[in-house]
Amino acid sequence: MNRRFLLTALPASLLTGAAPPPATIGIMGGEIDGTFMRVATDLTSVMNSDTLRVVPIVGKGSLQNIGDLLHLPGVDLALVATDALVYAREAKMYPGELSKIQYICKLYDQDVHVCARADIKALADLEGKPVNIDVEGAGTNLTARTVFATLGIKPDFRSEEPTIGQDKLRRGELAANVYAAGKPIRLFVNAPAGTGLHFLPIPSNEVLERNYLPGGLLTHADYPTLIPEDETVETIGVGVALAVFAWAPNTQRYRNLALFVDTFFTKFPELLKPPHHPKWHDVNLAAAQPGWTRFQPAADWLARHGPGSEPGSLQAGFDKFLAEKGVQNLTPAQRQATWQYFQDRMRGTTR
Repeated sequence: MNRRFLLTALPASLLTGAAPPPATIGIMGGEIDGTFMRVATDLTSVMNSDTLRVVPIVGKGSLQNIGDLLHLPGVDLALVATDALVYAREAKMYPGELSKIQYICKLYDQDVHVCARADIKALADLEGKPVNIDVEGAGTNLTARTVFATLGIKPDFRSEEPTIGQDKLRRGELAANVYAAGKPIRLFVNAPAGTGLHFLPIPSNEVLERNYLPGGLLTHADYPTLIPEDETVETIGVGVALAVFAWAPNTQRYRNLALFVDTFFTKFPELLKPPHHPKWHDVNLAAAQPGWTRFQPAADWLARHGPGSEPGSLQAGFDKFLAEKGVQNLTPAQRQATWQYFQDRMRGTTR
């Protein structure tokens, strides 16, 4: 029997008459102190109830998350950097299986951080020097190799966990420590002052922009001990998708995921409130992810609830509401959150 189906047996509660257990969904996160894991635990805090339980699992990065989503029993969701799926396809990993990976929504963009010692002033200075890029298979590892190869720079790569790499960087054993995750990252937020460590800028170019998002900025507000108050550091971004295993519609796992989608999208405004990760404010639930297939329950929910799907009078009311508040120029993520607020307001459920 395929091990992914071991959890589909009838629960004992159906035989005893007891209340059925909640629909349980495993989600692969990332390293314990990284953004992937914080996002996964945010979902747990908002969504868990008597009928649904989301279980976050510590992972080792995007590439392993792809494998775990395909093969590890109990895993239905995973956070995956979009360039990892591109790599898996090009490397012909998991032949015939990658089509089973779809997405519920694009989440946010990971910011590529290159933290370097004081004598390193630019990426080119890392030629031939020891640079940590996270463990093999991690999204950072794949991204760093691609970015440096694109720029024609050949560091001496080391593959250790970011926390270990940062300790070695402080001791002068490394020239830089690379980590791609949604800012602010605790690893760098908690960096002591006065060490001389700083971030290197990653200026974008036409070749990099084929796979990565330009124009990201790291600021003093993000990292007060590593960036002076009047400076910013240019960087690039890597998209992150909430990936899902495409179960067949007639299975219990599919029904569990349909419940997850409805709960996640409905409760999404709760994720915008503290103490949840600031990256939730960058999420646009309706944004398309090129090269991926949207999970059908997610596509159906968006078709029913997204701006423009309601009768003309309600859409006109929403447009009037934005005009009255003077907030016509919203980002897609802000518009989606405001639309949810407007719907709640019309139903009389807002405070």
